[in-house]
Amino acid sequence: MNTCMNAIDWIRKELKPVEYTSEEFFYNEMDSQSGYALPIIYEPFDINKRSHWGDRGALFDFLAAAEGSGKRLLDLGPGDGWPSLIMAPYAAEVIGVEGSGRRLDVCKANAERMGITNVDFVFVEPGSPLPFEAESFDGATAASSIEQTPDPGATIKEIYRVLKPSGHLRMIYEDLDRYRGGKEQEAMILAIDDSTCKLVFYDRDIAGELAVMYGITFSMPGEEATRFFSGETNEVRFEQVTATLLDEIRPRIVGTQVCTLRHPSGKTFVKLLNDAGFSEVLPTKSGICLAQDIFDYIAGENRPRDLIELDRLLEIPMRLEVVTPAPVEENPPITAVK
Repeated sequence: MNTCMNAIDWIRKELKPVEYTSEEFFYNEMDSQSGYALPIIYEPFDINKRSHWGDRGALFDFLAAAEGSGKRLLDLGPGDGWPSLIMAPYAAEVIGVEGSGRRLDVCKANAERMGITNVDFVFVEPGSPLPFEAESFDGATAASSIEQTPDPGATIKEIYRVLKPSGHLRMIYEDLDRYRGGKEQEAMILAIDDSTCKLVFYDRDIAGELAVMYGITFSMPGEEATRFFSGETNEVRFEQVTATLLDEIRPRIVGTQVCTLRHPSGKTFVKLLNDAGFSEVLPTKSGICLAQDIFDYIAGENRPRDLIELDRLLEIPMRLEVVTPAPVEENPPITAVK
């Protein structure tokens, strides 16, 4: 073995990883995409939790921009059923589209447990056309999901096709710019079960808007793998995982994967949306951020007493926020109108 070889080069040369979709790489292995932390879906809404306010801001953000009240909505990539299940009380019908069979099962189980009957979840093979007639949805939402598909531009064109004239798409997305300045390359250990874990390398080309992820599955618990690679720090860092260590632990490797995803910036998404035919594309302020800012501003004793009061407080500011332009260079949420 060449001891000067870095870990990623070693993986490519020695393990020859097979290309996987993000569903196969990540989402089919997760019991819960959110770590069971979603308010209302998994835990009671806590009026004193900042993250719960952000979640409520997200609800009104999506509803206001997608003009979803009383409408038929498409939700791309709901994961654990979010935001499909929290939008359901405000829509006539919500259809969640999942490319992961395991996520689909979780979404359906959560809907049944919550007694929500106007939501349906549909499996669509990643990269395949949506199984819906043209102009059959009033609005669409995409929460960090378009960039998880094999071809974001093709996915946007499909959403455009199934939207009715004047229908709105509201989307948030994971841009790579947030990883600039030291996080371009990262490593972490993900537990799969009690006896199996996955070491994931992130290799991000920010200028090229491309993320390549390498996954090595080990027949060992996550805690043991973390100790092996991190020593006493109990935190795996990219530079700690060397080709020498990987070669040493090679007998415990039971699988290798690679997943390549495009992560368009705000500017690129605006171009893709315009190219698809949307008549208006508007990068805007975020309802999530505004709700959390309001939480920070209002002292605990002056906060709403319950969810009903909170909704009354947030609804109008959210409607204003999602039509307030934001610099596209900041990679903000985007509303697109057919």
